[in-house]
Amino acid sequence: MMKSAGSFLAIVLCICLLFTGTFAVAESSDEPKVEWTYPVSVTALQSPYLILVNADNLLDKSYKPSPLVKVKNVKRATSATVELEETTANALKAMYDDALLVTEYTYVRKDGTSVTQEFPDGMTLYLKSGYRSYGTQATTYANYLARNNNVDDGYVAKPGASEHQSGLCFDILNKKFAGLDRMTQDFKHEPEAQWMKENCATYGFILRFPEDKEEETGIKFEPWHFRYVGKEVAGYVMSTDMSFEEFTVESQKALDDFVANGGNIEEQMDYEFRTMNDPPESKVLDVYGEDGDPEISLSL
Repeated sequence: MMKSAGSFLAIVLCICLLFTGTFAVAESSDEPKVEWTYPVSVTALQSPYLILVNADNLLDKSYKPSPLVKVKNVKRATSATVELEETTANALKAMYDDALLVTEYTYVRKDGTSVTQEFPDGMTLYLKSGYRSYGTQATTYANYLARNNNVDDGYVAKPGASEHQSGLCFDILNKKFAGLDRMTQDFKHEPEAQWMKENCATYGFILRFPEDKEEETGIKFEPWHFRYVGKEVAGYVMSTDMSFEEFTVESQKALDDFVANGGNIEEQMDYEFRTMNDPPESKVLDVYGEDGDPEISLSL
């Protein structure tokens, strides 16, 4: 028997509530007059997690990330407490937990051959270091110079130039390299290093100091150093093999060109928010199902 018109409207109402949680009509999602064409959204580019820290962009002595939390339930290379900015700590924990689910992984050894290694207890990562204050970095830098014949070879940042002060980065190794006195670039040949490089963007991380990017970063290749920037930016940076410095210049130019052409940052962000949260459009088709009721089309 064909359902009444009232029953049909009730079904439509239920579908609307299911997808939106409210029957309120969303605002118009008319596109802005100037189109944003850069692969990363304007909203993502306004993130506070995109702060650039290097020799040309120093952090103040008093800078301290907030909230700063102790990293828990993650293996550490030493008994020392490691702190990170809270969102970074949570993302690291997610990456650590997922690594434990890896029971085998195919990687490329130093000799160029591929081999599959089994991890009966899961792939275990070892956190070496996280947040360091300006004062701690100053001591770290001085100690490194003392051990290295007073030669600054680009492995340890000067105080104020270290990302570790931001609380958004960390050094992470496997058990073999966590037990060594010094971290070396040979870590890149380890399965854990290659798995992290391959998967870090899933958690919002980038390999901060990539190979062959020393001229841009001012720091030698560090296969153990990862930095939180958010998933959207991380996906773009890692897929393009660029340094964070290159991304910063490129994305800022995109923003500048957008504004110069008449674009409005706040309007674009509002548009991105509305289009991400708009409910699916529904319409009654001139097609009838087996029960005699009109079919409903939903489009996202």
